Amino acid sequence: MGSNTTAVAVDIDRVKAAWGSNDESLRARVLSARYSKYLATIDDPSAGALDEILAGAIGDRDPSKYGYAVVALMHTLGTRLQREVRSMEAIFGIDDVDSPDLNYPDQTWPVPIPNTPEYPLVTIVPRGRLAALAAKIPAAHEGDGAEFIEVLTGWVAKTIELGVDLVIFDY
Repeated sequence: MGSNTTAVAVDIDRVKAAWGSNDESLRARVLSARYSKYLATIDDPSAGALDEILAGAIGDRDPSKYGYAVVALMHTLGTRLQREVRSMEAIFGIDDVDSPDLNYPDQTWPVPIPNTPEYPLVTIVPRGRLAALAAKIPAAHEGDGAEFIEVLTGWVAKTIELGVDLVIFDY
């Protein structure tokens, strides 16, 4: 199912504020975004998981439906970071970094949705932990996952520049 890893620089507090906001303009922005491909993986977004998240009331949908709705929400509120890598490269690369600053896969969502047992998986690196992560990346193994280490370096640098949090998605 999951085959790619991508990242977004986003202010997690803005994502948390969306929970229960009933923000119709945010809903419209999410539904019209070009990355609405994430919403295509869930049920009808006009009456689905996204609406429940914005209403602050979760129903009994499959957890991944909520996960993909939050992914689309984060993409709307944040900045999609350049490059996407294959998941296995990402897993090897993160293991090579061996950092508590990047405890992948951490299925803790910024809003109270059920943890997704499969995909999407999410790792959130708070802005206060980015410098520690950046310091560990250069010493990472150059074997399997070297491409991801390069991509991760760019993601971390751009996120620090933007002054927000880093969110890495595996889907």
